Amino acid sequence: MELVKLAFKDEGYAQLTLNRTEKLNSVSKQMTDELYKALQKVKEMKDIKFLTLTGEGERAFCTGGDLTELHADMNAEEAYGVLHPMKVVLYELVTLPVPTIALLNGQARGGGCELATACDFRYGVDYASYGFVQANLGITPGWGGGVLLYSRIHSNAAAHWLMEAKMYTAKQAYNTGWLHKVVTVNQLRSMDIIQSFLNKTPEQMKWFKKQYTSHIFARDLSLKMEEEVRQCSLLWESDAHKAAVQKFMDKRKN
Repeated sequence: MELVKLAFKDEGYAQLTLNRTEKLNSVSKQMTDELYKALQKVKEMKDIKFLTLTGEGERAFCTGGDLTELHADMNAEEAYGVLHPMKVVLYELVTLPVPTIALLNGQARGGGCELATACDFRYGVDYASYGFVQANLGITPGWGGGVLLYSRIHSNAAAHWLMEAKMYTAKQAYNTGWLHKVVTVNQLRSMDIIQSFLNKTPEQMKWFKKQYTSHIFARDLSLKMEEEVRQCSLLWESDAHKAAVQKFMDKRKN
């Protein structure tokens, strides 16, 4: 089963869909590998105007890493080995030559918010909630998404969200500047929501993306993201993280 679906639309854009609804589109090692390969294919396409990233179903865009693979018993080195490939995926997404739009079809939690933040723009459904909740598990963002958040919204709002570690309503996420549009599910699935992007040429969109990226991101972005992954890896083997994950897993069983 393909965990990532890639389609090139006749209208001139690419569409990536996370395809793991039974696991709320959580990220596994296989999905990570498929995401990386899909982004390489997108980079090879010369005539696309932009990329959309969404999830299958209406419950979740992505709920972060699959806890069956990102289990709490890993030591720092093992955790780094699992986390780092998604940091690479996020960096590839950030530096993609064309604009990227996350179409958030449901909740985004933890790493799901990191993945969405790697996109240039985010449109979210009105009924969903969104949150950088990693601190509640005794860790920090593990894919470099915290670094990206500071570049996407006001630094004070970013710090507060990361430390508070709460789920935000769509309205709250919009008020921080993280969501660019709050939409209904029907609007999200409609071509109308991306029509203004379709009216541009690939050359225009590539220039706008290059200008935007060079303006908001430091040249050492990859190194800063790497530092965050390392920090998360070190915290992974902490007692606080193990206890928090066990509590979460026990709650899911009840």
